[in-house]
Amino acid sequence: MTHRAIPTSRLRRGFGMTEAVISLTIVSVMLVAALNTVGAAQVSVRKTSGQAQGVLLAQQLMTEIMNQLYEDPNAPVFGIEPTQIGAGRSGYNDVDDYNGWSASPPQQIDGTALADLTGWTRSVAVAYASTADVRIDAITDTGIKRIIVLVERDGLPLATLTALRTRGADVSDVTADFSAPRAR
Repeated sequence: MTHRAIPTSRLRRGFGMTEAVISLTIVSVMLVAALNTVGAAQVSVRKTSGQAQGVLLAQQLMTEIMNQLYEDPNAPVFGIEPTQIGAGRSGYNDVDDYNGWSASPPQQIDGTALADLTGWTRSVAVAYASTADVRIDAITDTGIKRIIVLVERDGLPLATLTALRTRGADVSDVTADFSAPRAR
């Protein structure tokens, strides 16, 4: 019986060192690309979530401010009245009391810090607005106040809301009768 010699190249099984190095390089490059993609997605989710939370914080504060009177009927001066100093936001009774107010972390109206908002800041600017162009400050009372609420996280602006409050919007003294007209 004769045995034929089988070439050694046909007997070899598995990977050689060169193939293993090439495979490892390809897998490494793919893993780095995948991790970069996941990291970028996480940053995007955090940024979007932060912006949404910033808008909600700005809206909450703006709603609080817009529910105040245009000016204090007992002391029509711009800014906090002397009797309100140190009372915090719970003592504010008109729109311009909020001018220059800022808190980090954001607070509830009673001064209690909102949870999990370290590094966040809410601030307010109030100014008389020009009747010709409400984006321009007026020196004297025009009957229009522009309110800007800014929310920042670690010094980066996330949300800015601007609203106008007019003297004519104070309708708490107005009464209306919507009952059906009486027959004569």
